[in-house]
Amino acid sequence: MKRALAPIALAVGIGLFAGTGAAVAAPPTPNDRTTETLDCPGFQVDAVYTGKAKVIDQSVHDHAGQTFLKFFKNVGAAGTATLTGPAPASKVLHYSLNGTIKMGLDLNIVDFVYTGTGRNMITDPKHGDYPGGIFLTVGKVTWTLNAPDYPNGGLTGPGTITDVCQLLAP
Repeated sequence: MKRALAPIALAVGIGLFAGTGAAVAAPPTPNDRTTETLDCPGFQVDAVYTGKAKVIDQSVHDHAGQTFLKFFKNVGAAGTATLTGPAPASKVLHYSLNGTIKMGLDLNIVDFVYTGTGRNMITDPKHGDYPGGIFLTVGKVTWTLNAPDYPNGGLTGPGTITDVCQLLAP
């Protein structure tokens, strides 16, 4: 794999390749406050996430009932992301996140295809020649795991894509 695109929408999942497992309609549960450092071109950003999420199992089973592919879909609810840029400006952005990200396997291109809907924070970490990036997506966007990163981390679709790194740049 060329890269590991890390969706940070409190929502990561699989749905394009429908599973035979039953979807569980559990209510979203609170997540612990999470802090991490994210890559932007030439600088790093501190991020803090809070909110609720639920996981829906969408596994594919073989003829004997054994799990063949383990898929899942995470659904974010009432999440927030607070991002702080580098000093001296130390710009701060707050985003509400309520999106869902589904992941499927496209056998025609032999790659994972992600589809995000709602409000999601997508990060593409620094790797190879790619300097990293953070994107706020609103609406429907798609990308594949092994697609080129440029432009916008490889995100496409009718939804809006905001380059958060440009907003937090010193």
